[in-house]
Amino acid sequence: MNARRASLWVALLLALLGVSGALWRAQLRQQVRLTHGDSLWRVRYSVDFYAEKRGARLHLAGPLDSGRSRVFRQEMYHRGLTPARHLAGARNPREIDLVADREGALRVKAQFDIHVSPESSWRVWGAPAGVGAQTNADGAATALVSSSLAPLQARAAATNLVATLFRFCADEIAEGAEDDPGDVDTILAQKSAPPGGKARALVALCRAAHIPARIVAGFELEADDDARPIVWTEILQEKKWQPYDPERDYAGALPPSFVPVRRDATELAWGTAIREVKTGFSLEALPPPPGVLATGRRTVWEILDLSRLPLETHQVMALILLIPLGALVTAFFRTVVGLGTFGTFTPTLLALSFVYADWRTGLFVFAIVMVLGLASRSLIERLKLLVVPRLSVILTLVVLCLAFSISLLDYARLTPTPQAVLLPLVILTMTIERFFINMEEDGMRIAFQHFLLTLLVACCCYLVLRWNTVGHFLLAYPEIHLVTIAVLILIGRYTGYRLTELWRFRDLTVPPAHPAGPP
Repeated sequence: MNARRASLWVALLLALLGVSGALWRAQLRQQVRLTHGDSLWRVRYSVDFYAEKRGARLHLAGPLDSGRSRVFRQEMYHRGLTPARHLAGARNPREIDLVADREGALRVKAQFDIHVSPESSWRVWGAPAGVGAQTNADGAATALVSSSLAPLQARAAATNLVATLFRFCADEIAEGAEDDPGDVDTILAQKSAPPGGKARALVALCRAAHIPARIVAGFELEADDDARPIVWTEILQEKKWQPYDPERDYAGALPPSFVPVRRDATELAWGTAIREVKTGFSLEALPPPPGVLATGRRTVWEILDLSRLPLETHQVMALILLIPLGALVTAFFRTVVGLGTFGTFTPTLLALSFVYADWRTGLFVFAIVMVLGLASRSLIERLKLLVVPRLSVILTLVVLCLAFSISLLDYARLTPTPQAVLLPLVILTMTIERFFINMEEDGMRIAFQHFLLTLLVACCCYLVLRWNTVGHFLLAYPEIHLVTIAVLILIGRYTGYRLTELWRFRDLTVPPAHPAGPP
């Protein structure tokens, strides 16, 4: 069997294996269930406010990770606002700090996707919140709070004081209307509290009894287009914060649907030099993606299921699985169409660097780096350096150009994305080197032509890599890439005319004009 026939059989076999594997996996997915009752939710924020001056600040508290819930995707829209820099070790890692670029009415929209698992025990990153002045404010008790606490302390002589305070707030304080007074003295005097008032009363009584306590604002995840934050209490017991919700009668533990957002305060949007703040929230249950589906008991075959990976890795994994399709696009253009590019994988890697970055920012940085890099390369040529030191010098100059380009964007308040630094430094360095060598060997026209063709193919690869739906499909069915390999094998055996050759040699297809005969 010759190589051509063997290639065809191998390509056919790989395609059959890929399609069969995907169909088999799809059949299994019809029988799966959501692991241990896991659920996915989307929390949307909409905040409208008026900035009194340029430089006004808006603080926005996002959902916090807990042992049974974690944010795996976050998106924001904040036109007219610039994210402020945060120092390491901030108290709330999800707090968003925005600075107004102008005076006037502004709007912020945010979206958080949350994975809730009742049986998970995820590690919460960041230092645990300690006991501060707000949670241990002993001297803040009023006379009415102290007088209300005394009989409760006597009642709890033989029992736990925290349990007694909790039962008092849960059972003896009635639920009032939303517009009822919400200060603790009025609540204790009238034995009636608006929503959230019972939790505030419990915090005041605990602090008066020298027990550290704090208020917590968050959401109870249930589908609602006009959701409102709820509040509960956390009390420090045995060096651990225990949740208590006297309004819904939960003590020591909360359902997994309770997601904390902010501690020690109840406002989720606040700031300085702003007014007319209007907030809106909505909660939406999401259909389960492959990442939280399982077939039951744990088996070694789960290694082949990439969708079982943590949800926060899905976006990156889906992008990685799209890279072979970018290579397929490059192979098609080089082999079948006949377009010359700088390197085989340069277009794919360039496109990859633009996927997460804003294309305008990335294009600006790319243009600055290429222009200054080529100018520097021309000057370095006069030094007659060896290859490795020369490339190292160019790489250093590329790094400096990249850094100062991003700094320029920041100075011009164009809000450069952090992903702008994802431009592949090594690829940029080699592209500059290849452009200069090509210019010396074939002239400026050919070098510039290859550079433009490289950008053209990179744009086509970019369109493929931005195809999120296909990326997540490949995450669920990675065996489809056997079909990709099969197509690459067929392209590798292509020996026909390239499309550009049909254009270059089009004159040969025109029959020569017959010379005129003798008169």
